[in-house]
Amino acid sequence: MTAAARVGLKRRYVRCRNDATARVSLCRMIVVIVGVVVSGPAAEAQALTPDPGAWRPLAHANLQKPAARDATYFDIWKDAIDANNRAYRTRGDRRVSHANAPASEAHFVIWSAKRSVVLSVLDTALGCSEKVRIAGAVVKLCPMRIAVYDGLNVRTLDAGHGCFIEPAFGGTLDPSRAAGYGAYDVTSRTLKIGAIVDHRAFDGCSFNIPLPRE
Repeated sequence: MTAAARVGLKRRYVRCRNDATARVSLCRMIVVIVGVVVSGPAAEAQALTPDPGAWRPLAHANLQKPAARDATYFDIWKDAIDANNRAYRTRGDRRVSHANAPASEAHFVIWSAKRSVVLSVLDTALGCSEKVRIAGAVVKLCPMRIAVYDGLNVRTLDAGHGCFIEPAFGGTLDPSRAAGYGAYDVTSRTLKIGAIVDHRAFDGCSFNIPLPRE
């Protein structure tokens, strides 16, 4: 999968959870925390990611009715999900009274000895734009975020837009024909995301996102 132009990261601020109590302080950094997160993508210890530079399929979470295992990804996007819910309520959509408005997420996680990093793409009807329908799939451009978990601190960065692949209406997605992939280049500290559609790299879906220096 070939590299593409880098995506600019928006400069924002970070709130750092700096002790085991609920006290939160503001720190001078270029990102914003989303929700109160006190652990990484899973509470239990995780093995280091083998061969982080290898392309691996994105995992998915349904954030309309998120399970406990999806709490990390819900926290990353809580403000966007709340805004999406408000938009649906304004339209009189009653689905929001019992759950979130339709929202899906795709991600991959890199575990290192010191921290974990999540690259996440959020799919909502209001937040994404459709690129094409092909191979029984809908390819969309949707907002991306990166969450960096370092002990009790979490930093969440806006990272432009990336491709999200969902099944065409009424269909079932065949991951052997259309799927999103992610990788991490350790040397350049760059997260990479792309898509394979009909057994080839899909144009306009390859992005390189450099992690900021600490």
